[in-house]
Amino acid sequence: MKANRIVLSFVATIAMIALIFCFCGCNNNNAGGKLQLVSFTVDRTSVKTNYLIGEAIDFSSIRATAKYSDETLNKEYTFQELTITYADDITATVGEKEVVVSFEDPNLNVKQEARVKIKVTAEPVIEEVDPLIVVQFEKPSSLVTFDNSNRNAGKTQYGQSAFASEFLVGNKTYVIGNESNFKLNPSFAVLNADDAIQALEAFYTTVEVSIEKEGSYVKLTKNALEGNNVAYYDGETLIVTVDTYNGNYDFTTESAGAKVKIEVMPSEEFYILDDVKPVTLEAEIIQAYNVYEAWQMAVVEYDSERTDWVDLKTQYGLLDVQVSGIVLHNDIKITAADVPSSFFYTTEKAIEYKNAATGEKITVPAGTLFLKEETFLYQRVGATEFVIQGNFFNLDTSGFPLVASPEVFGANAGKDYETDFSNSALFYFKSVDEETMVQHPTGIDVAEILIENMSIIGNAKRDNLVDAGDNLVSAGGLIFAKNTHMTKTTINNVIGNSYFITYFVAYGAELHVNSAKCYDSYQNAAYAYGRTVLTITDSYLNGCGGPVLIAQCRIDDNMFPVNVLTNTVAETHVTGEEIWFTAVNATTLVGKIQALGAGLEAAGLGNFVDRNGKMNIHGALMPTGHSADEVVSGVGAQGSLEYNGAGINRFQDNENWSMIFNHPAFLQGAAFLTVTDAEGNCYTVYNIGTEALYDMYGNQLGTDPSHAAILKAFMEADSIVLSQGGISIVFEFYHNT
Repeated sequence: MKANRIVLSFVATIAMIALIFCFCGCNNNNAGGKLQLVSFTVDRTSVKTNYLIGEAIDFSSIRATAKYSDETLNKEYTFQELTITYADDITATVGEKEVVVSFEDPNLNVKQEARVKIKVTAEPVIEEVDPLIVVQFEKPSSLVTFDNSNRNAGKTQYGQSAFASEFLVGNKTYVIGNESNFKLNPSFAVLNADDAIQALEAFYTTVEVSIEKEGSYVKLTKNALEGNNVAYYDGETLIVTVDTYNGNYDFTTESAGAKVKIEVMPSEEFYILDDVKPVTLEAEIIQAYNVYEAWQMAVVEYDSERTDWVDLKTQYGLLDVQVSGIVLHNDIKITAADVPSSFFYTTEKAIEYKNAATGEKITVPAGTLFLKEETFLYQRVGATEFVIQGNFFNLDTSGFPLVASPEVFGANAGKDYETDFSNSALFYFKSVDEETMVQHPTGIDVAEILIENMSIIGNAKRDNLVDAGDNLVSAGGLIFAKNTHMTKTTINNVIGNSYFITYFVAYGAELHVNSAKCYDSYQNAAYAYGRTVLTITDSYLNGCGGPVLIAQCRIDDNMFPVNVLTNTVAETHVTGEEIWFTAVNATTLVGKIQALGAGLEAAGLGNFVDRNGKMNIHGALMPTGHSADEVVSGVGAQGSLEYNGAGINRFQDNENWSMIFNHPAFLQGAAFLTVTDAEGNCYTVYNIGTEALYDMYGNQLGTDPSHAAILKAFMEADSIVLSQGGISIVFEFYHNT
């Protein structure tokens, strides 16, 4: 260790940083107990304050804090929220200069300022100072969170309290994108000249980068560049350039697909190290953009026709940024401020109305923000690949505005509250247009989407739709992702909470969900529309306002959905009084279903209504329609809904279904009940009136020797299918109730 030489004017050491803060615009009328700004300060470790002549000013990592006499209003500001002002030629000459940092104070309605001193020099300056003692050098909190989630994944059993928050699959490698800088700054603190422990955001380090080859890591060759930048090569191929002071890693296009190990240590040239161990990260590099804050999510949107996004991306400095995917490195909370304002309505006056489902009188205050119907926040159109890698972090839209009900905004805001469905989505993926899909249904390129290892939090609870103040005021929340028009989407190891619909597939698309958890959906966990394929494997879907899965066919266009749930738990347990049943005008149908269940129980076969009056509806297959009456009349509905080997294969080329489809009783509107035994054999009975069940040949159940097999199948079945007209519903089947 060289104890007396600490280096470089253009990267500040602690002793060299001089920040001077002054305040203006503080409202003196706030004295005497009124609100006052106590301080507005810039974190001196977040800004670069020493520059060479001609060097560009860089305050992009700035953090500033406003503190008030009312501490609940205290807030930390970042670069996007601040205005940085300085002379155009500020680094043209040597000397001490001044940068003004300001923000428009929303609490006092004045402009607040802090002034930061910077130093401009002609050459690097050598300072004689004592080295600092390192007292903390650990993984950053984000990587600790990743490690904990990775380690705990899959440990808790279904039904235990921690199960909902734990990922199903662990032992994952951290993912880094190579389409923007990756930030790796360990948690670092030193004992400063005043013998006080001080945390630093930027500091001198030595970095080793290795690349995996044939199961072993091989160190890359280092080449020192100007300043604190170091280039790392695999042979002649540049893999990454590292700013070893600020912790920025710029991976090259050629690094995609590589697995690397990064080892970081404080530099012994500048610090005293006592029992300090390196911070190590093993990671996979992919073609993607690294996301640390919500505003960076704008890179997902790439439709140049959406001028509202063009304006916002210009403001963010992301207009020309084209990406192959995104990687999360923090929990990201998306708010209305992060997307175009044109997506929203705002109430101009207070509005009162009555909730159609509960009779509750609601007051919507003036200035309430609502999302416009059929708004797709982040949209990608075209036959391209795209990836969203979560690294076990949260993508949170829980505070996002809801779709407005017509009682608030009139007929143009959507359908009636009690018949409304939200069609707005957080993500929208589409390969081709409608004409191409119809004219060329095979042999066309499709978009392939991959979403992995993340927790997603929506704004639509199962029982109610509420705003941030718990007022029931709106007609719909966000769908997580609409996958349409020949896209092929795979969702792996994702935890979903409180979306209007979480898994949505339509118009010739495929959606494959694996090792996922889904909770508290307002309508359904999954929805399939038209000619689609939906598979859900090794997953847990729990707590929906309606059936866990709805599959709708388009009879006139011969577009029928295929849905397969394998090794999956689907639980919803509804009474039929939930707001969703009112929304689809299905309360009358629920009464008929409960009567049929009572008839089954009277026959000694079981029931699909439990002792608490609840039904576990795994799924419903039906034609398109706006009400239960329309759906039941669509006798020609086809498709399949298979739940763990049982369910319904409602295609006319299926022998069992073809027999039902052509049965006179079915055509007259009778309800048919079907179960599948362990060998895959299907048994069906139907009900005439409310007291007798019949086999397919019109014999009353129990009067024919062949009925023994039917009775055995019903007595052992875990699932039962109720079909009437155009609808088939798959229930959990209860015995000895």
